[in-house]
Amino acid sequence: MSVGLPVTKQEVDARAGDIARAFQRLAGDVTTLKGYLDGTDEAALIALGYDASEVAVMKSAISDLEQLVVQIGYGLQALPAPKDFTAFLRQLWGVGAY
Repeated sequence: MSVGLPVTKQEVDARAGDIARAFQRLAGDVTTLKGYLDGTDEAALIALGYDASEVAVMKSAISDLEQLVVQIGYGLQALPAPKDFTAFLRQLWGVGAY
């Protein structure tokens, strides 16, 4: 007797396709946010309610994510040495996420 949902080719195909599309959407979203952050000076972000250290963490986290997802993910750049891409991202994850 099996327990839970059965695994089918259709289910595996659907999940693989969903993940691939999520990666594609993420790359676009990261590129958009990085462009906004790169084009917005610190004073404007502080005026939104961030402090200088929060601006630095957010800009570093999104820059790291763009490097991983877009630059390395799409083969535009090679990773020359090991790097923990979650160093700044963990600070954005929220309670219980790390």
